[in-house]
Order: sequence, then structure tokens, then C-alpha cells
Amino acid sequence: MAEPATNKDEKQEPADPSNIGEEIDLFVNQIDALAETLPLATMAIHGARSTSSQQLAKFLKEECKVVGTEGTKTNYYIDGTLYTRFQRFKRRADKAELAQLLVPRGLLVALVSQFDAYMGGLIRQLFKAKPEIVDSSERNFSFSQLTEFGSIDAAREYVIEKEIESVLRNSHGEQFDWFEGKFKLPLRKELPAWPLFIEVTERRNLYVHTNGVVSRQYLEVCRKHACQVPNGICLGHVLPVTREYFESAYECLLEIGVKLGQVLWRKVLPAELEKADKNLVVVSYNLITECHYRLARAILDFATETLKGHASEDYRLRFVVNRAQTYKWTGDEEKCRQILNSEDWTASALKFKLAVAVLSDNLKAANEIVKQIGKDDAEINRHNYREWPLFKELRKCPEFIALFEQIFGEPLNKYVVHDAEEGSSNPQRVN
Repeated sequence: MAEPATNKDEKQEPADPSNIGEEIDLFVNQIDALAETLPLATMAIHGARSTSSQQLAKFLKEECKVVGTEGTKTNYYIDGTLYTRFQRFKRRADKAELAQLLVPRGLLVALVSQFDAYMGGLIRQLFKAKPEIVDSSERNFSFSQLTEFGSIDAAREYVIEKEIESVLRNSHGEQFDWFEGKFKLPLRKELPAWPLFIEVTERRNLYVHTNGVVSRQYLEVCRKHACQVPNGICLGHVLPVTREYFESAYECLLEIGVKLGQVLWRKVLPAELEKADKNLVVVSYNLITECHYRLARAILDFATETLKGHASEDYRLRFVVNRAQTYKWTGDEEKCRQILNSEDWTASALKFKLAVAVLSDNLKAANEIVKQIGKDDAEINRHNYREWPLFKELRKCPEFIALFEQIFGEPLNKYVVHDAEEGSSNPQRVN
């Protein structure tokens, strides 16, 4: 279930005083973009590799002479006047082969770099929300330095910049030590993604500093944090970045980043609990719409099992419903039922009763509730029926398709044409 759309005519709330929500959104969007880049880049590299290999093979076959074979290898005689062309074709093939190795590494490094940038932005927002942290800084200034700053605000900004730089220079484990010390929170308790997080950040260091060659520090840090390393990996081995590993790294960084931001936001600014809940609803809903069910499930387990307070019962039940559907869409029907059966839905709103009926595959009951909700409900409208992942099975039901058209006076799965100007039309799909 998504956050209801805001009426454009309604008065908009002012932006978050802390902007922690904006930092979370920016982080999620940035690493989402990087995660979606890898398959596109892989496809392009594969095409370039295939083309360069074909060009080289064609050159050898049509313009060179076979002089013998050694096992599966064929030896060619290349005329001296053609050797420069051969080198050009061979370099292209070698570069495409190298890109297939280096581009996934570069994207993994970029994922961790964006996480680090997020850490810096989050610290800045926390200082803004809790200025006494800056006030308690032990940094000392000479009179001449204070004169150069010109104002207390400039000096404060200098302290913040130096504190952020100091934290980000540390290892990621030490960064969490800093957060836990400053805000008195056990951030790594019940965090199963932590060992993978450490391994990913340490592997990033290998790509930046040792060209991917396993170092003693990598092995020692992974051992300290009980990280799972690939079987047979030892000092001097080169670590690859497979598609599966990259996906796991992306999910791990997003999960830990969102959880960290949410926990600190709620701790430092309890008055913004509703904004934090709304942000978490949007983040998890977007993951569901993108079919990142495993990641959405981890976030929603956290929202319902770890976070103990919510702005309202409405938000809590949204988390429960969305959590249940992540288990359903990953094939765990039993867990979905357990989650739904753990709640008493008797006095809940119709939208929640509809969600329970749909997730329980009781489409007859679901259609009856759709009739009760009708056309003018403030929280469920025609677009929600068409778009929400919650209703993807309901949308296949012939009875619902007919009922939708009866209620809204338009087909569920058809195009409609709106006249934008006289003599022209603007066709828009409505599903």
C-alpha cells in the first residue's frame, strides 16, 4: 500500500527542518541508478566484445594464412604490411575483455562511494538537528583563527566539516562506533547484513588500492567481523564482481543505509515520527513496485519487528500489509498468512480488509469490499486499483474487471483518448 497522493490544491507542509528524509531519498535514488547501470553496461560491453572478436576472426580468416594448429589454437602467418591492422583488431578485443572485468569493479566502488557520501550528508543533518553535539566539540581555536572565521556560524561550519572528514577517514566499522557513541544507540544489534556490509566495503578497498588482489588486512577484517568470503580465497587471489555479488552488495548497502537513517532520525527528532514513517512507506513501496521483494522484505521486517513506535495505527498496518505481500510475492504463502493472522482486522478500515482478502486469495470477498468502497473513497481510487502491486492478482479476476468498469464507468485495461486541443488528441494508457 502506497502513501496517498497529495491533493495539489491542499496547503503543502514546509520541508523537513532536518532534511534527513531528503538524504535517505537521495541515497536510495543514487544507488538504485548504479544498480540499474550494471546490466546495461554489461550488455554494451558484451556487444563490443562480440563485435571486436568477430572483426579479428574475420581479419585472420580472410587476410592471413593458416600455418598450423596446436591443440585448440590456430597459428596464422601475417604479412608485415598487415601487422598494424592486426594489432588494432587485437587491441580492441583485449580492451573489451578488460572492460568486462573493470566496469563491474568500478560500479561496486561507486556504490560504496555513494554510501560514504550519504554518511557525510546524514552526519551534517544530524548536527543541524542536534547542534549541542557541535557545541560539545573539543576542537580549540586560536584568536587569529576565530578572527579569520568572522562569525560563530562560520566557526561552527568549520567544526562540522572537520568532524565529518574525521569520521569518513575511519573504517566503516569505526564509523558505526562513532554513531553509536554519539547517539547512544546499538546500531548493529540484530543486523544480519552487517558481515556482508563489512566484506563489501573491504572488497571495495581492494579494488581501489590493490587492483582486487586479496590482502592480509582484508582477511583479518573479514575474520574479525565473521564475514563469509568465497571458498578457497587466500592471500594473493584476485576477487571478481559477479552479477549476483553486485546485486547482494547493492541490497546490503541500501538496507543498512535506510535502517541507519531511520533509526537516527527517530532518535534525534521524535517529533518527526510521521515524516519518518511516510518516508519508510514510500521507500519500501517503491522497492515492491520494482520487484525488489527480498530487499523490501528486509526493510519491512525492520519496520514492523524492530521499530517499536509509529506515528499512527494506520502507518503500522500499512507496514504489516506491505510486509505480508513481500512474502507472498517471494512464494512464502505460509509466512504471509502468519503475518495477516497475527492482527485483528475487525475494526480496521475497508482498505485494510480489502488488502487481507486479496492477499488471502479470497477474491469473492475482495470484490464485495470493492463494492463497499465505491468510487469516491479518499484513499483508494481507480489509479490505485490499476497500479498497486497489492492488486496484481485481483486485476486478473474477470469479476473485478467488470466491477471496475461498473463503478468507474471506464475499462480497467484500455486506452482512453483525451482531447488536448481542438483538432488533436493525446492518447494515454490508463493501466
